[in-house]
Amino acid sequence: MRTLLANLKNTTYFLLPYGIFLLSVGLILFLNGKEDIHICINKYYNAFADRAMPWITLGGDGIIVSIAVLLLCVLHRRFGLFTGISCLLASGITQLLKHTIYFEEVRPKLFFSPSSPLRFVPGVENYLYNTFPSGHATLAFAFFFSLAIIVKNKVLQLLLFTTALLIGFSRIYLSQHFLGDVFFGSLIGTSTTLVVMTYAMHKGWLTLSTGKI
Repeated sequence: MRTLLANLKNTTYFLLPYGIFLLSVGLILFLNGKEDIHICINKYYNAFADRAMPWITLGGDGIIVSIAVLLLCVLHRRFGLFTGISCLLASGITQLLKHTIYFEEVRPKLFFSPSSPLRFVPGVENYLYNTFPSGHATLAFAFFFSLAIIVKNKVLQLLLFTTALLIGFSRIYLSQHFLGDVFFGSLIGTSTTLVVMTYAMHKGWLTLSTGKI
C-alpha cells in the first residue's frame, strides 16, 4: 500500500490537473445541458484549429495507439505490456458500454436538428451513433496516464496530461462527441490504468520506485 501511494504521489503532475479537470467539468455538466454546452463551445473556432484538430484527434485513434504501444514494447517489454493492457481493458469497457447500455446515444450531428447553429469542420466526416463514452478520450487518457506513471519528470507528466486533454477536446471541437462523452471516457481510461497498475504492483510485475519492472 505504501508503495502504491508513493507511486501515486509520483504522478501528482498528471493527477492534480486531472482532478481539477474532473471537478470543474463535472460542475459544468451538472449545471448545464449537454446541448447548451456543445453549442457554446462550438461557437469558438479558427482556421488554425480547423486544420490542427483532425490531426490531433488521431492521438486517440486505436491504430495509432497500438503502434505506439508496440514501439514501447520494443524499448521496454514490460512497460509496453503494462501500457497495452491498460489501453486494451479501458477500450474494451468503453466499447462494451457504447454497444450495449448506451447504444442509442447519438452524436452531435444527429442530435441537433439541421436548422441548429451547429458548425462542422470542413472535410471531416462526422459519425452519427455510439457517442457515449468517447473511445478516443478513453484511449488517450489510458495511454498517456500509463506513460505518466512510468516517467518521473514533472514537466513531462504535465505535458502528457495536456496532450491527453487536447485529444479529448479535439473530439468536441470536431463535433464527434459531447463534453460528457469525453469526461467519462477520460475517467474510464484513467481509472482502468490505476487498477492495472495496482494489480501489477501487487503481483510484483511493476516496481516503479526503482525505475525498473
